[in-house]
Order: sequence, then structure tokens, then C-alpha cells
Amino acid sequence: MVDQLSTLIGVVVGAVMSYTVGTLHERSRWRREQGARWDGLLLQAYSDYGQAVKDCVVLYQRLAAHRGLTEDPTPVATTGDALAEAAKAEWRRAAMTEPLRLLADPDTAEAVRELNDAVWHLEWLAQGRPTTETATWEQAYSAYRTARRAFYEKARASLQVPGAVIAERASWPPSWRASA
Repeated sequence: MVDQLSTLIGVVVGAVMSYTVGTLHERSRWRREQGARWDGLLLQAYSDYGQAVKDCVVLYQRLAAHRGLTEDPTPVATTGDALAEAAKAEWRRAAMTEPLRLLADPDTAEAVRELNDAVWHLEWLAQGRPTTETATWEQAYSAYRTARRAFYEKARASLQVPGAVIAERASWPPSWRASA
């Protein structure tokens, strides 16, 4: 009877241990899979937002060049079509901001807000809207580049991407480009 009881206890303990280890393993695997899933979604959201910002800034630069605020090889007049294209780009940028409200950590979300402010400043200057600041295009563009770099630094940190953000050209336009 004692031998049977000790065998039964051994089987029960073994089953409990096997179940516990299996459950912990499955839970760990599920967490890894969920983390990879969220990281993939976050990477896509960061990438989409970054491209939408760039699309806006390129359009604003072209509009600003037509107004004589900066240089661009393809200036665009402030026509209804150009403003509609800028509005469409702005709409896309705003739409790409929303997933970041859900997925980004607080530091990156703050960097997104600051980058949005810098982009809006460029938009207002490019379209000739009055602002309370006397910033030149170059000053506003420099603030945009600083905000964009901060966004990428925070985004890379949240994704735990090793290394630093790739440095941009120190000045624009490049030295090889002939001035107008």
C-alpha cells in the first residue's frame, strides 16, 4: 500500500510539474509572439508616419520656394491644385498620427507632437499664413529637422534598434548644387 501511494504521489507530482512547465513555456512563447506582433505594427506605423511627414515637407518646400523663402529645383505656385495636394498630404500625415496615439510610448508620442508642430509651422510659412513668430524658413526648417531627428531617436529606442540615427547632410542645399 505504501509503495502504491508513493508511486501515485510521484505520478501526481510529475503531472503537476509537467503541466506547470508547459504552461510557463506556452505563456512565454505567447508573450514573445505578441511582442513581435506589436513591434511589427509599431515599426510600420513609425515608417508610414515618417513618410507622410516627408511628403508634407517636400510639398511645403516647393510652395515656399515659389514664394522666395527657400530654394528648390521644382517650385510650385500656390494654386488651388497645389493647395489641394498639400491638404491631401496633410490629411494623410494626420491619419498616420492616429496609430501612434495607440501604439507609441509616451516619449515617442511627445516627439510626434513636436514634429507635428514643426511641420505645421512650415505649412503656414509656405502658404503665407500669418504667424506670431518671426522665424525664417531656414529657422523653421532647422526646427523641423531637430524634431524629426528626436522622433527617430525615440522611435528607434522604443523598438530597441541598436545604433544611432543616420546623420543627415549638415546643410541644404548641397554644396555641389549651383545657386540660382
